[in-house]
Amino acid sequence: MTNDNQGVDLTGLREVLDDSSTNKISAVMLSSLVLLLVINAFDLMSNNDDVRAILDGNTNWEITFDEMVVTQTDSLVVADGDTESRIFSVDESMIDDDYRIGAFRITVSYTETSGIPGDPADSVFATLVQNDMMAQWDEDGNELAGSSNDASPIDLSLMAYPAYTGEAINATGYNEIQVLDAWVMDGYGIGDVEIEISVETQALPFTADNEEEVTITLDVIAFKAVAQQ
Repeated sequence: MTNDNQGVDLTGLREVLDDSSTNKISAVMLSSLVLLLVINAFDLMSNNDDVRAILDGNTNWEITFDEMVVTQTDSLVVADGDTESRIFSVDESMIDDDYRIGAFRITVSYTETSGIPGDPADSVFATLVQNDMMAQWDEDGNELAGSSNDASPIDLSLMAYPAYTGEAINATGYNEIQVLDAWVMDGYGIGDVEIEISVETQALPFTADNEEEVTITLDVIAFKAVAQQ
């Protein structure tokens, strides 16, 4: 009678395991496999760090500003006790391509024009009139009004482009387009710049001084942002 419940024959496996040459080959293959897995894992981690750096925008950039200045000048005669205004129109055609308007600098100047020896300088008051032009009207650094009673110049200023100071800044981003995105917006500083001038004359006794000639100089400061790593 034949016994069908014979055990599995492991003779061949024992022979393989007992073979020292086979064991060495297996050890080498296993070591190579482990080394390959370690290399791949390290490679994957490095690639993930690179990808994360790009996604997180960890590349450092320095943003500098090339500036150009466009100057307009006008003069007016203001009578004693009166207020006159001058309007300067500003548009994109005044500046080069790829430039934006960053700020305005205004100088109001005058000299005593009565022609009377010893006549004291008149008092002049200047105001930059707020309107609907896109600009940083509430910026703390603005000088929207000023006065002079000794014929010294009156300096006014208005920041037009958000956060623009003209100074270089540092930024992070994964490419030049991203880091310059905040510096290519259109519309700021485009419109009318209106300056109001008031005069109070000062005269010597028994003399007449009824007016003052005032010169207004407007500097339109435009910029182009440049990013470098």
